[in-house]
Amino acid sequence: MGRRKTNNFTYALRIPHYASRFAPYASLGGILCVPLILLTCASSPLVVPEYGMIAPDFTLKDQNDIEIQLSKFRGENVLLFGFDKDSVDRGGAWLNLLVERYNERLQILPIANGASLPLSARLFLRGKMKAEFQDAAEEFNLSSFLLDWKGEVSRQYGIPLETPTVALIGRTGRIHLVHPLPPLTADEARATFDRIDKQIK
Repeated sequence: MGRRKTNNFTYALRIPHYASRFAPYASLGGILCVPLILLTCASSPLVVPEYGMIAPDFTLKDQNDIEIQLSKFRGENVLLFGFDKDSVDRGGAWLNLLVERYNERLQILPIANGASLPLSARLFLRGKMKAEFQDAAEEFNLSSFLLDWKGEVSRQYGIPLETPTVALIGRTGRIHLVHPLPPLTADEARATFDRIDKQIK
């Protein structure tokens, strides 16, 4: 399956301690890696959403400081795509495929979980991270990348640590699917597409 071409990884945030630790993400994570190098995730227990329940509403800011509210998309099928610093490499590969297949059929909202980043670091890095997420939005042909600083939305939707996860919300605002994404193979991609397609017919 084809993938959209991504820019070569560059360490825009050149902090030696993190540069060596996250070097393995250079190949596939591409542009998504840069703003997530310093993000860490909350360890609070996850909520396990049930099929058919009303999706918890939320408001998060995107890379342009625009507030995005989930309820504004009522009447559309929405695909939340949750990821963190430890799942960004696998997440980038999956997001390429999901955008290619569903960008005309679903409202895709990537959500980056950065719950444990200290406030001082958030203030220091906010401008840089916004710029990098803007590049990511352009790269993936998406209007917004949402920043879940407190990790609350990620926990509400059962998005685990270290695993990119999709949550599908139907036109009536009910949860139709929450699916952690396995390592990407052709078979896993087909199985995931089948799960999504069955819910959006």
